[in-house]
Amino acid sequence: MSKSRRQSLIVNNFFTLASIVIISITLVLYSKYILNDGYEEPTKEIVTPLSCEKEIFSVSKVYNQELLNESMKALYRGFYKLEGSYKKSQQTHTIIEDFITLEELDSYYIKAIEKTPKENKNKYLTIKYEILEYDKNDANKKLSNCKFCSGAILTSFLAGEKEIFKFYIDFRLYDKNEIASKIDCTIKVYENNVKKIQ
Repeated sequence: MSKSRRQSLIVNNFFTLASIVIISITLVLYSKYILNDGYEEPTKEIVTPLSCEKEIFSVSKVYNQELLNESMKALYRGFYKLEGSYKKSQQTHTIIEDFITLEELDSYYIKAIEKTPKENKNKYLTIKYEILEYDKNDANKKLSNCKFCSGAILTSFLAGEKEIFKFYIDFRLYDKNEIASKIDCTIKVYENNVKKIQ
């Protein structure tokens, strides 16, 4: 093979390789910026359930991830308010109200949050909770699959009127330490569900 022919083959191979590289770069840029207008789907971290969620029946739901992420700032600054209530069983004699007060339950939330709520704020996170008392005929108890549970705590986190996160957890006994630990779990699960949208 002559020297000039070898050189032209090298030049042809170089231009072929250069053309392939340029076409590849063009296709990548086109698909990324022109075809999708630069929009990429946000990637979300996978939330790993905490051990306290697995100890007993519990369920959580995120309604608005962006507001959930933002709400953490309010919580850490103490810009939140608590609204508690009872859901008593249909039995003639109920235990829950005599056993624990809403003030005690509030104190468990404040301890779990580690920040006292500040008064007179225009914007705040509302934490609504309901302590449910079970009886044998309670439909909620049948849903929870916990035959020997005494009740449950249902907590909703709201920004204004908009629900952003909800958590439901059973408790086995009328034991204040157990109820406090379920409330602590509630706040930890709420914090655990904050994900960075990149």
